[in-house]
Amino acid sequence: MKRKTPFLMATMPLFAIATLGGCNTTPRNSTPKSEEPEESKPLEVGDTVRMWTSPEDYENAPLGLAEGSGTVAISEDDGYDDYYSLSYTLTKEGYIGSDLIEEPYFKDEDAKNGDIISLYYYLPANSNIKTIQLEALPWNSRASSVLGEAVTVTSSVEGEWNQMEMTYDTLEMLGSLRINYTLTDSTKQGKILLDDIEITYGEETVKTKYEFNDESLYQTYEDYFKLGTCMSDTMVRNTEIRKITIDNFNSITAENEGKPERILDQEACQALLSSDPAGVAITTKPFERIYDWAAENNIGVRHHTFVWYSQTPAWFFTTDYTQNGPKASRELMLERMENYIKTTIEILNERWPETVYAIDVANEAVENGGLRTNNNNWYTTVGDDFVYYAFKYASEIKEELEMDVELYYNDFAFDYQPNLCQWAINNILKDAIAENLIDGVGIQTHLDSGANMDNIINDAKYIKQAGLKCQLTEIDITTNGTSQNEYDKQSNAYKTLIKKVLDNNSLRQTDINAVILWGVTDNLSWKRNQYPLLFTEEYEKKPCYTGFLQALSEANI
Repeated sequence: MKRKTPFLMATMPLFAIATLGGCNTTPRNSTPKSEEPEESKPLEVGDTVRMWTSPEDYENAPLGLAEGSGTVAISEDDGYDDYYSLSYTLTKEGYIGSDLIEEPYFKDEDAKNGDIISLYYYLPANSNIKTIQLEALPWNSRASSVLGEAVTVTSSVEGEWNQMEMTYDTLEMLGSLRINYTLTDSTKQGKILLDDIEITYGEETVKTKYEFNDESLYQTYEDYFKLGTCMSDTMVRNTEIRKITIDNFNSITAENEGKPERILDQEACQALLSSDPAGVAITTKPFERIYDWAAENNIGVRHHTFVWYSQTPAWFFTTDYTQNGPKASRELMLERMENYIKTTIEILNERWPETVYAIDVANEAVENGGLRTNNNNWYTTVGDDFVYYAFKYASEIKEELEMDVELYYNDFAFDYQPNLCQWAINNILKDAIAENLIDGVGIQTHLDSGANMDNIINDAKYIKQAGLKCQLTEIDITTNGTSQNEYDKQSNAYKTLIKKVLDNNSLRQTDINAVILWGVTDNLSWKRNQYPLLFTEEYEKKPCYTGFLQALSEANI
């Protein structure tokens, strides 16, 4: 269908890219609002799940231009099958599209592997466009983008509408679209029109080497301890990781989504200042998807974490909730700590009462053989008893709500130095233990394949002697590559650790009730260059998966 109409453009400006969803912001003693989701018919292969084809659609289309790259407007006189399209005047080489954004622009059903992205483009004669190419970018920056087939512009392409489409099977979650282009003459402007940008629901295609083979980690060890993994917002959107998790784990921990910097709501906190300088508001939005999915699949959740020197915003410790405001007093910060902890626990109890079974109340307060004082705003404002008060407030609200949840202290300082675990029990946790405010201690267990696993067991023995339970909360065991020799050492390390846990629990010298891995696949690990987990990036079980399972048959129980 050829068109020779001139470029007549509306003068309305184009569009800011919007993110999905708002904040679930909840001050202390208020009830979070919940909206009933609209029921929708399940999508079938071939259904259109998202389409931009009208002026109203174009106002929110994810196909803007970077500043200085040219102009874009709505053409009211030239569309593929109607009068409307997006018209671009391009002043330099680059792309039409958007950068990755904090919240995915697309919904899950719009963005899974196997979906088809298509659009129509029109190049006028002498468009000055040399090449164009579709690109799909992942929401997760750890994955690579996928390129469609490049189109070299010739006179046969110009002067008519053409379709361009692509699919993808490695993104896991679509973050944004781009149309990359080059100019024939970089000193002249380029011209292009776009219309009917569409995502079609496709047959899901994932490159996977995962095979269940009637093997399940949590079912193997369900008589001995919970077996879990961490889960990020990226991971919970990944169909293969969800499948592996359902097969193998009965506990999850949000990797970063429950941490203070993610859930403390600065703007909402500031709005409370006039009525209550200690008022605290949080948003549950970052971890809602993870916790809801866990609840739907009867998987327990460890909530991580409240009081921590790291990933807690500096503005939280100022009187006016600004980055550089006056430091808050001890009294004010104790009130804020109480409100923060109690607000969050109330929401956890209301929304996920049978899902959240453990909470990391305080995290990583030990450093250099003593209390962490450097770069620690909790210590600076409250003093050396900040950990005690964290457990005091958490225990109070737990008792008030009659909540069935265990309260833990969590640290990596013990991984190689059991003496630091003993010091923490005898010092920073002493009063909380004496007043029965704390249920257990988490040993993070970030190790290498040559680590002495007796260190972990000795930690757990000190914890048991103090009358506390123990969890291994963030296990990963690194390697120096992917050779068979390195994989064999890693497998033996995992096997040795689990055997020792089983043996010492059996002897009642330890009480390790949960074993939590810090991730599923190597490529999504925070230590991804050291291949520390049980599955490859292609979801294949590594030798250490087998070693983990073999520990039970080789243990002395």
